[in-house]
Amino acid sequence: MKKLKYIILLVLSMAIVGCNVDTAYANTIDERQIVETSVKINNQFLVADTPHILVEDSVFVVGRYLVEALGGTIGWTEETQTVSMVLEDKAIDIVIGSLEGVVDGTPVALYKAPFIKDGRTMIPLRFVSEYFGCDVEWIQQTYTVVMEKDGLEVPKAYIYDRSYTDEDLYLLSKIVTVESGDHSLEMAMAIANTVLNRVKDDRFPNTIAEVIYQVDVYQQFPPAHKASFETLTPKPISIKASKRALEGVNNIGPSLFFNNQPFKSKTNDLIKIIDGEYFYK
Repeated sequence: MKKLKYIILLVLSMAIVGCNVDTAYANTIDERQIVETSVKINNQFLVADTPHILVEDSVFVVGRYLVEALGGTIGWTEETQTVSMVLEDKAIDIVIGSLEGVVDGTPVALYKAPFIKDGRTMIPLRFVSEYFGCDVEWIQQTYTVVMEKDGLEVPKAYIYDRSYTDEDLYLLSKIVTVESGDHSLEMAMAIANTVLNRVKDDRFPNTIAEVIYQVDVYQQFPPAHKASFETLTPKPISIKASKRALEGVNNIGPSLFFNNQPFKSKTNDLIKIIDGEYFYK
């Protein structure tokens, strides 16, 4: 059996020998179509040093974090570019760039191939998780994978203590969608960070919802008061921008105001103009 398994893996790996996966596959992905996602295992967010990402219709995660959070072990064979994973009585081997894998010695087909991005091995979450006995559900509204596995207690080292809720993310993504007009990720992030800066500033309410719906003489964010806002579905680029802002990536500094026309009274407070939008402190 071991000999057969080795032969299978050798054949699979020969198909990709000499292929630089970072340039041959990962770099062909349109960055605008990548959305950073959240992963929950038994109601605990999964930590990682590289974001979990949705690529087209598949979620990829750093292999080590997922497998070890589930209580398994993971190994890497450089010569064959093979990721080997074991959990309880189940063994999975997948090869970078290949749509063929091996589960308990039997060849199986993958829907999407694993790849290397920024030096991290990204594996298809659903394929691995379901073979390891997890129930997997996709939550479209917040781009979250919800996984359940009976009897599992996720080790503390793999739990991410997130400072914001799914409701925060969804609402912020909605206001970013209507205010940014899908112009660019930079503009979307600037708008998201402007909202978050207000939350932190004593002159404004201290929650995302209160800031977005604030009426102080004028409606601070008029689109939020339209009936259509309640049923609006945020765009992927807005979710990506909002996630990054909520995770602490600030591209607009202390911005508290923005407008598509310059404020004559705030000329000295201008921070930056992005896609025709003026951002002020």
